[in-house]
Amino acid sequence: MSVVSGPVRVRFAPSPTGYLHIGGVRTALFNWLFARHYGGQFVLRIEDTDEKRFVDDAAADIMASLRWAGLDWDEGPDVGGPFGPYVQSERHAEGIYATYSTQLLEAGLAYMSFTTEEELAQMRAAAEAQGIKSFRFRGPERAWPLEQQQEMAARGRPFTIRLKTPLEGETRFQDLVRGGDQIVVQHTQLQDIVLIKATGMPVYHFAHLVDDHLMQITHVMRAEEWVPSTPYHVLLYHAFGWNLPVFAHLPVILRQDGKGKLSKRKDDVSTNRFWERGYLPEAMFNYLALQGWSYDDHTELMSRDEIVERFTIERVQPSPARWNPDKLKDLNGLYVRRLTTEQVAERLLPYLTKAGLVTDPPTVDERAYVVSLTPLIHERLVELSEAPDLLEFFFREPSPGPEGYDPALLVPKKMEAAQTAELLRAAHEALSQVEIWGIEQVEAALRALVARLEVKPGPLFGAIRVAASGRTVAPPLFEMLVALGRERTLARLERGYTALG
Repeated sequence: MSVVSGPVRVRFAPSPTGYLHIGGVRTALFNWLFARHYGGQFVLRIEDTDEKRFVDDAAADIMASLRWAGLDWDEGPDVGGPFGPYVQSERHAEGIYATYSTQLLEAGLAYMSFTTEEELAQMRAAAEAQGIKSFRFRGPERAWPLEQQQEMAARGRPFTIRLKTPLEGETRFQDLVRGGDQIVVQHTQLQDIVLIKATGMPVYHFAHLVDDHLMQITHVMRAEEWVPSTPYHVLLYHAFGWNLPVFAHLPVILRQDGKGKLSKRKDDVSTNRFWERGYLPEAMFNYLALQGWSYDDHTELMSRDEIVERFTIERVQPSPARWNPDKLKDLNGLYVRRLTTEQVAERLLPYLTKAGLVTDPPTVDERAYVVSLTPLIHERLVELSEAPDLLEFFFREPSPGPEGYDPALLVPKKMEAAQTAELLRAAHEALSQVEIWGIEQVEAALRALVARLEVKPGPLFGAIRVAASGRTVAPPLFEMLVALGRERTLARLERGYTALG
């Protein structure tokens, strides 16, 4: 295997055709870790040459998603750098790609292809009818002299520019993730791929390669799906006489059931959805680092600095990773519980604001109240977006009836409504006599009531919980009542027993 030595330069080059897939963040993360571990640069480049699938706000979403995950870049569209611009449409407008496509045409290593999409479809159909499973296009124009191609273009015939792939021989390249073994592809298995579209816009195969060379990228770390295309890229490097970068194709991420790749169509994997749902970036950073890489066979919980220090390409596995949303939730819960009460409260405020439970921006009193409520749910939180539902009854009055909860929830099993109403009246009377509204005092009053009424605590406390919160599952009872305060607690108990008659 090749020994990695600095300085290294890597890039993440997403296409703005939609919201960033979480698998793309994993690819960016591995590049970022590689650059930070080996003391190099991480470059962000936007590859927007796919005009048909371009989405206006996708580039902004890509950058916001990467920053949310804790990634920064040394060069990019918004921070600049010595090799700009870092958006391919802007580079195309400057004529960068035309210079190099002309060079290939003049060297006889590429050609103008005038075959239309309709003609290409007919060729594929004819090949299929002859039992040819893999149609490999070789344009007739590849044999034409450049002057003949230019004459045809001068007549106004639309054309693409295709690579004149060798008809014989083989191409070899190495892949760091696969142990440095050489991958060998016979040229008979290749075809003449498009480099420049009829619109004049370069395709990925051409534009990314020119950019990687001009931006002095040393290591191309990208998804495994690009392995079949790499022979074309190697041929282009050779055609220009440029040194090859080191290739490292990262393992695919499978769905939880292992049946196919993690997919936007089938899975909820847009990165912005994870911050909307309240995943901590620290937890996502940790989890994504383990999607195809490991430090050892047992260490999973690692800080950002520890992962940077420990990350090496040798530990990236060629075998597929598998997405496990349950494991991600557990890891996020661990990270939530490692935060202080104040830190959790601060991160909950945007979700409570969005739900309309606190103002925007929150007042000083609202912030203080959220801090006081946070310990009631801190241990239960998995996704921060759960907080509005867990805490809503502290901000809005839950009333039994058509507009609120079902009064039947107040009645414990094996008890009647009238009996439950008497228990709630007794609880109201007992709590109204508590002078200091603290946890110990509220608990003492209710436990004394249990003893005096000679009832089991479960049914009584359950009825009080529903009356106070409108739900059967809520934070610990005594802490919850104290957080609600005396007046609201008593008012809700009264509404409860009144609803039962």
